Amino acid sequence: MNILLRVLVAIIGAVALLGVAQHWFSLDAVFAERGMQAVGDIGRANLRADVGGLFLGIGALTLFAAIRQHRGALIAAMVLLSATLVGRIVSIAIDGFTAPVAPPIIVEAVLIAILGVAYWAWGKKPEGL
Repeated sequence: MNILLRVLVAIIGAVALLGVAQHWFSLDAVFAERGMQAVGDIGRANLRADVGGLFLGIGALTLFAAIRQHRGALIAAMVLLSATLVGRIVSIAIDGFTAPVAPPIIVEAVLIAILGVAYWAWGKKPEGL
């Protein structure tokens, strides 16, 4: 089970790093896929720094957690993902729910659940130890 969880956590990290690359080098794709558009140099810089940086943090923490089986890094990654989920809930509260908002919420909730299961599993010790 631990090996499967390490692989899943590593996949989360690798996909997050793909998000970094997209936000840093392909802002046109970000607009097309995520509905985010940068206006001017400051807008592009903010997208790269804020959103790309968030993905970089999640990717680095989850890859570190997977490599070292480190529970503390899982908590930090869960905090970052939870912050994004809170932002989506705030958006629903302000703008109302629409169908396109649901998939990212589901993805973030599933990722938090995977990291939570890994945190729980990596804390358990085999009997007799």
